[in-house]
Amino acid sequence: MAKVKYILTTLFIIVISQVFSHAQAPGESPLERHFNILSESDALKHGSWCFMVYDTSADTLIMSHNSRQRMVPASTQKLITTASALLMLGHDYQYNTMLQHDGEVDEAGTLHGNLYIKGSGDPAFGSSHMHDTLSLDTVYARWKNMLDETGIQRINGHIIADGRVFDDEMVPPRWLWGHIGNYFGAGSTGLTVNENKYTVYFDAGKALAEPATVSHTKPLIPGMSFINEVTTGPAGSGDQVYIFGVPYSSERRLTGTVPLGSVNFPVRGSMPDPAYYASQRLKDYFMAEGIEVSGEATTHRRATRDGVIPFEDRETIATWHAPGMFDIIYRTNLASVNTYAENLLKTIGAETKNEGSRTAGLKAIAEYWDAYDMDPALESLHDGSGLATSNRVTAEQLMTVMIAAANHPTFQILYNSLPLAGYSGSLANHLRGSKSEGVLRAKSGFLNNVISYAGFTPMQNGNLAAFVIIVNDYDGNAGAMRNNLMHLMNSVTLHDGSVLE
Repeated sequence: MAKVKYILTTLFIIVISQVFSHAQAPGESPLERHFNILSESDALKHGSWCFMVYDTSADTLIMSHNSRQRMVPASTQKLITTASALLMLGHDYQYNTMLQHDGEVDEAGTLHGNLYIKGSGDPAFGSSHMHDTLSLDTVYARWKNMLDETGIQRINGHIIADGRVFDDEMVPPRWLWGHIGNYFGAGSTGLTVNENKYTVYFDAGKALAEPATVSHTKPLIPGMSFINEVTTGPAGSGDQVYIFGVPYSSERRLTGTVPLGSVNFPVRGSMPDPAYYASQRLKDYFMAEGIEVSGEATTHRRATRDGVIPFEDRETIATWHAPGMFDIIYRTNLASVNTYAENLLKTIGAETKNEGSRTAGLKAIAEYWDAYDMDPALESLHDGSGLATSNRVTAEQLMTVMIAAANHPTFQILYNSLPLAGYSGSLANHLRGSKSEGVLRAKSGFLNNVISYAGFTPMQNGNLAAFVIIVNDYDGNAGAMRNNLMHLMNSVTLHDGSVLE
């Protein structure tokens, strides 16, 4: 008993000493206090972190820690991509996807030639997630009406999806094998459709460890096959499924578990060839509507491989206008959709370097920000979304982008796209009841042992602060680290605007 009392007394002393060591000292601001708490945390004993706060209204640096240390940014990197898109492409940039043909229409209404879907890199084409765009079938219904107006009733040719505005590299080479078959690893294509993802539905087995079966997919991807190794996990265990597969291959390997008792349990994966799916779906849709198509549904890449030479001299039948840049950037940042960020990156390359590639986009962005005297140059990025674990940025680099964006006429578009504390996105369930609720906006980033936030909040003096927090290789629980970062972000909102050493 004496030994137990001694242990309890010792633990009490340790806890009390930790509380008092973190108690706010006289004259110490909440920002300084929470900075010190994080600095002294055992969770960062073997890790690294950076922190920066800047008063964008007064053009004053408030606080900086390790701001020149290269860090893995995770999805806060999307701020660089979306801000670059706004400043380099303009807020009024417009994606357009066109229905075209290359032949002649005879008196009987037969098109003697091919029909084309010409992509422009629009990440929102056929996405029902955008509030002012529509599902793929609704787009095709409008195109069918336009086709009727031309008098075309039969197509004596192929339906060819043309996504050559971008190169054929769907997935950046630095992405992990465990990512690319899953929905967040869908990558980018010149003809993106349904955000390049599909959903596979599972029925769990009757007992733990029993095989789970695939009931169906939505949408149906013609030719897709599964090697299904998914089994049944504990009830309430959630989605523990991994999908493995490479671009342009229709075979997918499914591993992991789905919860006991689940029926039609959804797991999202990446389409193997979105452009091919778009052409197949258009052919099926037209055939169902009574428009006969004699040729194949294919893509420019596949047709060229198979000896079918698509023509470049075409007539445009209909044009689908994408949502505005405001809506595209809003979904990119609020829902952290990697495909949107990668498409924006390649669009920057296409428009500024005449090359719709990842490398051209990254080079263009690095050159653009060189004019802002970035040191070091922004040359350690390998994608547009932050999914690559080899990406490196400094807090200063991110802050340079954020300050430039804050001083640009398009700032409100970027600002409104960021999750709002207590209300939306990754911050919907955080900072409720705090001073930051409803006012602080930030893009979050999460990878294995990486948590990051970058955003804006009004301070107590009314000025707008920009902040960057990136933590790499921390020890312990991710939830505990996230809570510490929430306290630190809230302390920026509570700050009076004074400059701190």
